[in-house]
Order: sequence, then structure tokens, then C-alpha cells
Amino acid sequence: MNELKGKPLTLMAKVLGMVIAVGGLVLKATVNPGLDIDAVLKVAGFIVVIFAPVDLSLILQNVFKGGR
Repeated sequence: MNELKGKPLTLMAKVLGMVIAVGGLVLKATVNPGLDIDAVLKVAGFIVVIFAPVDLSLILQNVFKGGR
């Protein structure tokens, strides 16, 4: 069974957040001008922030790996 690695997981979260943000902007510009873009951007940011501890863990692991 394949093990989930941190880098691809956080990259996919960032890509998903970007797709949601851009998709929301496109929807606001074309289909629904009344769309609350703040809510769309908050959802996109939330998805990215959920995986921030994984990024921080990878950074700390790489910084302190040299000392061992």
C-alpha cells in the first residue's frame, strides 16, 4: 500500500484551494454577480491552512535533520 507523503498532499491542498478561489472568481464574474466572494476565499484559504502543520513539520524536519 502506498504511503501518503507530505509534499504531494500539501501541494494538492494548495492546488485545490487555488481552483476553488479562481472558480469562485469566474462564477462571480460570469454567472452570479451576487456571489459572496469573501466566503469563497475563506473556504479556499481554510483548505490550505488545514495542511499548514504538514508544511511546518516538513520544514522543521529538514532544518533539524542536519544536526543529527
